[in-house]
Amino acid sequence: MDQQAEKVHGVHAVEQCLQGAGAIRLLIRSGSLSPRLTKVMTLATRVNCPVERRSVADLDALVGRNKSHQGVVLEVTGSKRELPGLDALLQRSIEPGARKRLFLLLDGVTDPGNLGACLRSAATLGVEAVIAPKNASAPLNADAIKRASGGADLVPYIQVVNLARCMEQLKAQGVWVVGTTLTAATAIADIDLDEHIAIVLGSEGHGLRENTIKHCDFLANIPMVQGDLGFNVSVAAGICLYEVERQRQLKSA
Repeated sequence: MDQQAEKVHGVHAVEQCLQGAGAIRLLIRSGSLSPRLTKVMTLATRVNCPVERRSVADLDALVGRNKSHQGVVLEVTGSKRELPGLDALLQRSIEPGARKRLFLLLDGVTDPGNLGACLRSAATLGVEAVIAPKNASAPLNADAIKRASGGADLVPYIQVVNLARCMEQLKAQGVWVVGTTLTAATAIADIDLDEHIAIVLGSEGHGLRENTIKHCDFLANIPMVQGDLGFNVSVAAGICLYEVERQRQLKSA
């Protein structure tokens, strides 16, 4: 297997990737196959992706013994996820009657699993792009792609040199930037999110950086019964993005 190619593992992530371009080779465990693995192999054959049977030990060696590949690994080209960059997204004009724009910004989220879960929620709830700084941010690696369950193929993950400058670019395009902090006085549900919106989330350990906070239009909190426990950043992302969609559904009703 080409070590430069990306390796996607896990049944659902592989199924999603096989439905696009860029699949090079499917490796599936030897022996009898479950109905789900049989479905994956049938899909690979349908899209003319070569299939090889490998031992579980071989698959473990490819992805790591501590990762659950579920008996299937797909090799894909890096070009598969050539999604629009930030400049292209910002240059896109807003057509009359088009859906309002929604972005998710991650400030200091370094765990690939959390990134993948955020991408999954972003894809589910209509986010146009997930944006993070190049430094101190999670890479879009095999772990993130697996957790995204297909979301990485639908939503661009854009890493920028300067997140604050990106926030100002979004604001210049008419996007309101809403940062989330534990100490904000206003609940997320009390902010009018039926606009072009960028939700900004920080890391679980440190939250938003001070410079990031300075560039937000609004600060919001997620009300909690046990505030000391807090939410995983991907859970917080799902809550905030759902609140945007909830308000938009109410306004359109």
